[in-house]
Order: sequence, then C-alpha cells, then structure tokens
Amino acid sequence: NFIRIFPEVREDRLFAEWQQLRSVVSVAIPTAIYVLLVPWLGIYVASLLLLAVFMKWVGRFGWRTTIMVALAVPLVTYVIFEKWFLIPLPKGPLESLLNL
Repeated sequence: NFIRIFPEVREDRLFAEWQQLRSVVSVAIPTAIYVLLVPWLGIYVASLLLLAVFMKWVGRFGWRTTIMVALAVPLVTYVIFEKWFLIPLPKGPLESLLNL
C-alpha cells in the first residue's frame, strides 16, 4: 500500500480542501489545550471541559445534554479507574479540595 501511494500523487491536486483543514484544526486545537490543562486542572476537570466544548461547538448539542454527559463521563471514569482498578490518574486542585 505504501508503494502504491507514490504513483497516485498528483501535483495539480490539493492535499486537503480548506473545509477539511478547518475540521482537523477544530479538533486539534481543543485537544492540544486539553493536554496542556491536564497537569494544572487534573484529568477529570480538563476532560469535563473538553467534552463540553466538543459537544457544544462541534456536536451542537443542547445545554442539558452537554452538561449531563460532560459531568457523567469524568465521574464514571473516576469510579472505574480510581475506585475499581485502583489506578490513580492526574488530579488537580478541585480533587485535592474534595479529598478524592
């Protein structure tokens, strides 16, 4: 497959359309911000924010659904990893405040 790519590359064709690049950037930038926030906010708060941003901005979900999912996913993740599997994940100031 790798070798077959080269004969198909055409100089007169764009790598990607602007709309395709916008879609990639709309995912890459929030994800990069998420990675930068995890050490300071912890994985649970950063995940909550990332889910809320993606659901509202990309998915265009309503506020009620966005808030419910953005709260539920980190909570379920906490229970599974921290309580059941006993695997600590990066925590931020909120988790320290709540003694989690």
